[in-house]
Amino acid sequence: NRFKITRGKIATKKVLEAIQTADKVKAVETMKTANKYLHHCVSKGIIKKETAARKVSRLQVKVNAI
Repeated sequence: NRFKITRGKIATKKVLEAIQTADKVKAVETMKTANKYLHHCVSKGIIKKETAARKVSRLQVKVNAI
C-alpha cells in the first residue's frame, strides 16, 4: 500500500511541475494519468473516495487556470 500511495504522490507532483512550467498539453496529459491512478487507489481501498475527489478537483482547477 505504501508503494501505491507514493505513486499517487508522484503523479500529483508531475502535474504540479507541468503547471509551474505553464505547459498546458503536458499538464492535461499528466492530469489524466493522475486522475486515473487516484481513482484506481479508491477502488482498491487505499484512499477514500472523498479524498481522491478533493485532490483531483484541486489539481483540475490549477490546470484549467493555465
